[in-house]
Amino acid sequence: MTVAEILNEACLDNIASVITAVRRAGPLAATWPTTARIAFLRNLTLESIEPFIKYHCYRDAIRPEMYFAGYDTARQELLDPDSPLHGHAPDVVVVALQLEYLAPHCRQPGWRADTTREQLTELIESACERTAALVAVNTFLPPFHSEHGLGVPADRSDLSSQVEDLNQTLRDFAAARPGRVALIDWQRLVRVLGEAGSMDYRYGYLARAPFKPAFLNLYAHELAKVVRALKGKTKKVLALDCDNTLWGGIVGEDGLGGIALNPHDYPGRAYYDFQAAVLHLVARGVLVVLCSKNNAEEVWEVLDRHPHCLLKREHVAAARIDWNDKVANLIALATELNVGLDSFVAVDDSAVECERMRRALPEVVVAAVPEQRYLLPAVLTRDGWFDTLTVSQEDRQRVQKIQHDAQRQQQRVQSEDLDSYLASLEMVARIHPARPIEIARVAQLTQKTNQFNLTTRRYSAAEIEKLATAPKSRVFTLTASDRFGDLGLVGVLIARRDGNVAAIDSLLLSCRALGRGLELAFVQRCLQELAVLWPVERIAAEYIATARNAQVADFWDRLGFERVDGDGDRYRIRPDQVAAHHTHVRILEDEG
Repeated sequence: MTVAEILNEACLDNIASVITAVRRAGPLAATWPTTARIAFLRNLTLESIEPFIKYHCYRDAIRPEMYFAGYDTARQELLDPDSPLHGHAPDVVVVALQLEYLAPHCRQPGWRADTTREQLTELIESACERTAALVAVNTFLPPFHSEHGLGVPADRSDLSSQVEDLNQTLRDFAAARPGRVALIDWQRLVRVLGEAGSMDYRYGYLARAPFKPAFLNLYAHELAKVVRALKGKTKKVLALDCDNTLWGGIVGEDGLGGIALNPHDYPGRAYYDFQAAVLHLVARGVLVVLCSKNNAEEVWEVLDRHPHCLLKREHVAAARIDWNDKVANLIALATELNVGLDSFVAVDDSAVECERMRRALPEVVVAAVPEQRYLLPAVLTRDGWFDTLTVSQEDRQRVQKIQHDAQRQQQRVQSEDLDSYLASLEMVARIHPARPIEIARVAQLTQKTNQFNLTTRRYSAAEIEKLATAPKSRVFTLTASDRFGDLGLVGVLIARRDGNVAAIDSLLLSCRALGRGLELAFVQRCLQELAVLWPVERIAAEYIATARNAQVADFWDRLGFERVDGDGDRYRIRPDQVAAHHTHVRILEDEG
């Protein structure tokens, strides 16, 4: 059996069932290349979350390794460089705190959160400063029943108001540190489950274990989303069917005025809200494509003319609207967008089409439209397939950039040859050491780029910041544009110095920037700057093969690097051997 089949047999309402499933899946997961080290700094009992963390991480082919610090030892662990926390070298530090244990007097009349706020801020800042991990911190739970009855004190001295102020501090703290701090909203989890489904007051008093398994499962799922994003497993493309998915009914039979999309009645409101959820994803940089068996002109008429259709033609990155096989059309869409099929989530109302896509393309996540249409709006957000740690300006402009790519392709067809096409683009590039404002975007690229990525090493924002400021490492960025528009920050090169060797740790380029000679201009300029910065004897590089980066297998060979004897994936070159390769890229000098 596969890991997925084993996990599908588990009942998430039964912790014993989950434990059994992850134990059976463990030997299979042991061979996976992707691991995630998670450390819990906590003031409550949380060991029971471990099987749920494994369950949700295993679904993304990630093998979690966990460390639980002792009760209330967070400060000691952070301050001591020899502590087990630092020995674990976590990718994610989970700061899990229950207010009643952090501030034992919080339920007494007149309690104020000022001191607790200072302690909390100091602790999270320490976690950010003393580890390179992403820090995940939870919100606090307000009382389920007001101690003031129906009254609301004007001075906000009630516990609910004090907790609200604490949580706002946490939200502001996380918002100011994108890609560095993730906020896990315990309040939202409790809203999903309710008090009875979340809280175990008996064990809260007896063993500092205040949560039931159902809450721990949702908490683990949220943490697994953070891990998924950090490890580059986030989805990028949403493929949508049209009839009975974007609207109710069949437009070819019911006509423009007969489909259900009216926001003032049901089921039209459910489809309208689903489209609103799609637009939120577009704003976050998710590429939306249409893959539907329809007459194309009828679909475009809905998008262009229906008064309640929120999804418009300009939101669609690509489309295959015809009567051909949907599996073949998904493959064609992946080729057109230059992304892997494992980046896709497909939503369809046909059980037959869903099953065919699952069998033929197991790497694609296939979500069936629920029979109860009132559940449709939550389909896209419930599982966090598209959740990222940050949303960059490049993300927000992704559809526009795809449209610019279409213009470039048209120019390519009209050009006599590749050389004249590249010259016609009037490509310009800025190459410089990473600046503080670019750190989050650089980390995001390491987490998301798969095809033109020589080593596919994933880094958090904190790790990139450390690499960018350390004397023995450098992070270079590539920002490019041409006459059709701005490509944004599309390239990253990370180098480390080891004695007389400058080692290329990572080299990656966004798929949007491929085929223009940018990679050659970028590497040449970076190597020139490294030779000046570090007077080393040689430059080392490597290629680590994955299922997605075969196109760069010979990249170092093409640049004139020689293979190291006995190791076909490692390369070297002397700085004076780096040859200049002709490109049509004009490099603008760094203005600081």
